[in-house]
Amino acid sequence: MSDFGPGGMSAPAYFAAVALLTVLGLGVAAWAHPAFLHASLQGMGLEAMPRAAPRSFYAARVAPLFQTRCAGCHGDTRAKGQLRLDSFAAVMRGGKDGAVIRPGDPKGSELFRRISLLVTDDKAMPPSGKTPLTADEVTVIRLWIGAGASGTLRAIKGAPKPVLEVNIPDTDPAIVQKQRAPLAAAVQQLQARFPGLINYESRSSANLELDASLRGTAFGDADLAALAPVAARIVRADLSGTAVTDASAPVLAAMTSLRLLRLTDTKVTDKAVEALARLKALKSLAVAETSLSDTALAPLRQRGIAVYGDVHE
Repeated sequence: MSDFGPGGMSAPAYFAAVALLTVLGLGVAAWAHPAFLHASLQGMGLEAMPRAAPRSFYAARVAPLFQTRCAGCHGDTRAKGQLRLDSFAAVMRGGKDGAVIRPGDPKGSELFRRISLLVTDDKAMPPSGKTPLTADEVTVIRLWIGAGASGTLRAIKGAPKPVLEVNIPDTDPAIVQKQRAPLAAAVQQLQARFPGLINYESRSSANLELDASLRGTAFGDADLAALAPVAARIVRADLSGTAVTDASAPVLAAMTSLRLLRLTDTKVTDKAVEALARLKALKSLAVAETSLSDTALAPLRQRGIAVYGDVHE
């Protein structure tokens, strides 16, 4: 076997040259793309890969923002500027131009600078056409960087409270129609008799709301009695200023789904309260300007029902 490599070089010299060129190549790559060096070392196990604790501030508040607002351009399928923001290690590693996070220095962090730009700026993150970060979301990232960009810190003083995202389920008209069908004819007749007073709780609900206060004293016990066929579906009833009396107690007792009831400025007495005791869904009761006594209302308060208005001792 020859002791010489290509070009007449000795084998040791050849392999030394290869090793040198490899090191130089890696050095150039690391200089041109700083994140490359860290990714390579972490991949080979020569550098510890930073990880965020599951219950850390980063995991709970910062990572979700990066995932929803940034991962589309800086994730596993696309990484603009070789920057990925879909993991703590990637965030701290940075992109082709180096680190984008300077722990403790938000203003010196390229990432924070980009998310603070006007949406019309070509370098703004997220770019124009994407949903921008809210002021509170920018503050969360600023405070996290300012606190050292930690992956273990659980809480940061002054951070805005998280806003729960409300997901409105899609409405299936066929299902809603089926739920409303048993009382549809009765509801239609009552809506014709009492225009504007009776409406469905929402477009996706079969429950009803009653606002008889619109008719004042022109709405009395006989009118409320006419609602008996749909009473079990009424979840909110405003009888303020109407002429209803204790005679309406049986109809009120039949409103088994009732959550909110307003009896302000009516002639009902403690006798009507006995009917309300059967309403397991009731959460709120307004009784200002009535003759109801605190003694009669005490059992409702003990059940956790919020009672509003001055009452008699």
